[in-house]
Amino acid sequence: MVGVSADKPGTSARFRESLDLPYPLVGDPEGGILRAYKVRWPLVGLAQRVSYVIGRDRRIESAYHSELHATAHITCALKVAARG
Repeated sequence: MVGVSADKPGTSARFRESLDLPYPLVGDPEGGILRAYKVRWPLVGLAQRVSYVIGRDRRIESAYHSELHATAHITCALKVAARG
């Protein structure tokens, strides 16, 4: 698992440490990753909260989008991962 944030790498690192996240959080202030996965809100340009499960073949197996239900991202990703 890897998290991606629109913040600068240092800001992302401090946020990760403050929550003791067990996975890396990559800062993407230039937006290359965010553009590649099309997760910017069209009119305002802010990043959306989207979780992708990417298979070993590098294809997206699942995408879950919710700004309000953060824990549902985990639940959905685990269900997909459990399917194998």
